[in-house]
Amino acid sequence: MSWTGENEIDQKSVSDTNKAAPISLVIIEDHCMTRNGLSIALSQFEDLKILSTAADAATGIELCRRQKPEIVLLDLHLPGSTGPKSTVELFCKECTQSKLVVYSAENRMAFVQAVLKAGAFGYLLKSEPPERLISAIRTVARGERNHPVLSRELLVDHKRFSKAEQHILQLLAQGKKYKDIAAARGTSVSTVRSQCDFLQLSLELQSREELIAWAVNNGFGGL
Repeated sequence: MSWTGENEIDQKSVSDTNKAAPISLVIIEDHCMTRNGLSIALSQFEDLKILSTAADAATGIELCRRQKPEIVLLDLHLPGSTGPKSTVELFCKECTQSKLVVYSAENRMAFVQAVLKAGAFGYLLKSEPPERLISAIRTVARGERNHPVLSRELLVDHKRFSKAEQHILQLLAQGKKYKDIAAARGTSVSTVRSQCDFLQLSLELQSREELIAWAVNNGFGGL
């Protein structure tokens, strides 16, 4: 991850605006190099202030209780946590004066949606460019949500599938059986089975169950 170049433009724009209290942050990330890199990089911006960092959920919550940061930048897979969704719920319950921005490598849309429903204000992929992270922090600090569907990396390219295939994936994600899909599409069960077999092959999946899980995880249930 490079933090030089484009983000220097943002730094200058901040310097040119009226001074305001910087946005306070606590960074919670178990990977030492990532945690330190984020802290050093974000500290370069005059409108951001790193209060502290933590490597586990319990320490992070205690810091947030005491320091009451505006933004908590949170990795989802932390030592001592009971799972991503419950971790987000716990932070939202215990750190009510802070807004949560999740910073994760997990890009399955169903997963992202669950985290947002649990209370996170924003969701950023670790593979996204640094300027997008800075922008998200500022957006959330203004009280706006940073909606992850704007990130292309979180979206499956539905155009790779025909309209018929998209419809089948949608119905599979909704829990429909082959006979229900056939009835909905006005075709035969054998045709639906053949189409699903083709989708499994093209997606390199091993079973109907894996195909259903793939459709759910990639957002077809919400189409």
